[in-house]
Amino acid sequence: MCSPSERRRYAGVDEVAEDISEVTIRNRNLPPEEVIFGISSAMDELRKRLERVARTDVPILVRGEAGSGKEILARLIHRRYPCETTPFHKVTPDGRNGWLKSASFVLPGEDPDPDVRYLHAVPEERRCIGSLFFEEISELNAFSQRRLVRLLHDGLPLSMEATEYAPNLFRVICSTQHDLEQQMGMGSFREDLFYSINVVSLYVPPLRERREDIPGLAQYLWECCRKEFCCDVEEPSSRLIAAFQEYAWPGNVRELANMMKSYVLLGSEEKIVRDLAAKAHQPSAHGLPADQAVSLKSLARQEAQELERKIILRTLRATQWNRKQAARALKISYRTLLYKIKKAGVPPKRVDLRREKQH
Repeated sequence: MCSPSERRRYAGVDEVAEDISEVTIRNRNLPPEEVIFGISSAMDELRKRLERVARTDVPILVRGEAGSGKEILARLIHRRYPCETTPFHKVTPDGRNGWLKSASFVLPGEDPDPDVRYLHAVPEERRCIGSLFFEEISELNAFSQRRLVRLLHDGLPLSMEATEYAPNLFRVICSTQHDLEQQMGMGSFREDLFYSINVVSLYVPPLRERREDIPGLAQYLWECCRKEFCCDVEEPSSRLIAAFQEYAWPGNVRELANMMKSYVLLGSEEKIVRDLAAKAHQPSAHGLPADQAVSLKSLARQEAQELERKIILRTLRATQWNRKQAARALKISYRTLLYKIKKAGVPPKRVDLRREKQH
């Protein structure tokens, strides 16, 4: 029987127990690993890297474009450790209170809602009882970032002493599609948080960089959609698969999944092929047409603008965000620098997190 102090150390949330069955079902419904990783060399490298770290409790940062499958990878990591029968909490940012809790999640030691009850004590040999998945870590505000640093460093919420609470009660997995290093440079993301969550970084390549995986993904998604919508639609033809492989998929696997839903519901390959052809000539999220057709002049202009932005940002960091000194260092007028800062989307002043670090 555990003592009251041990109960405090290993307290969780009772509603988590009610969620475990749902979480277990979700984890078991992950795509098969041969579908997740496919046959491409890029995904094979990701698989090998994951195998080396998944059975540890170190924080992992999953990076990749929107829709590339970062959450699926996080759930796969969770399945390996702690295990599929422990809760997987998807934590979303909240601009007012730091972060929104998942439906049943309360940090141990915090005051829970009135209808939330505590779990029974967890045996000491089983210190990691679940995973916290921060879906887009770059969106955490300064207060949230400070809370997470404390949780990662000390294994406890802000209100508790280190002697009262055991670390590693939860494994932390974060994901982002943004450049956290750049956000650190601008002062909007804490350096100590970045180095805490980036113990191991896993990069999920976009679908356009692993086109050989598309046939297997399309087949799997077709089978899932056919069962979900109870539609008797023909298997995608080689012509449709070829059209899939020619398209750049700016929305990645999520866009492919939605396209397959459209095919299963409408049953028209002709419409899908026409839609893909039309989309291929629209600008993608990366500023290039989806079919990669772009003029050299336009590409050179974009590259020059990005290089200019990086130089301005680097100079502002070097001058502690003193714009007059930065203008002199860049040998341009102060007025020109202000214009270029605004045009490049660089913050006009450094976002100061030092005040948060002192609390």
